[in-house]
Amino acid sequence: MSRMLTDQQKRFIEYFSQTGNATQSAIKAGYSEKTAEQQGYELKNKLFNEIDTETRKLLGSAVPMAVDKLKQLIDGDKISPSVKLGAINSLLDRTGYQTTHKVEDVTGKKTDEELRQELNHLLSTIHVIKSNDGGGNGSLN
Repeated sequence: MSRMLTDQQKRFIEYFSQTGNATQSAIKAGYSEKTAEQQGYELKNKLFNEIDTETRKLLGSAVPMAVDKLKQLIDGDKISPSVKLGAINSLLDRTGYQTTHKVEDVTGKKTDEELRQELNHLLSTIHVIKSNDGGGNGSLN
């Protein structure tokens, strides 16, 4: 932490990073219950960077547990295949690997002539009905 913090401020940062409750964190840190709501609000804003750093440390320490839980889901005998697949994708995503997405180019399998014939067939199935507005605007039917 770059600036000099009081012990109360350090405790506030610790409690707030764990709970997200500014008022209760102020009380636990030793601030008066009468002023805890206002103090918590001010401390939360004033110490934003320090709170962010502490929160990131806490989350970082939870990563191994989360990875272990994902591994348990993947290896579990009574876990459904869809849950296993979700856990695998989640684990791969968080480790920087991308799951593959299959894209099939069906236009490459047809010749230009086959595509023209298909387009003409589709166009022939569309019926244009002239509206009575006289403007020549039609609607597709």
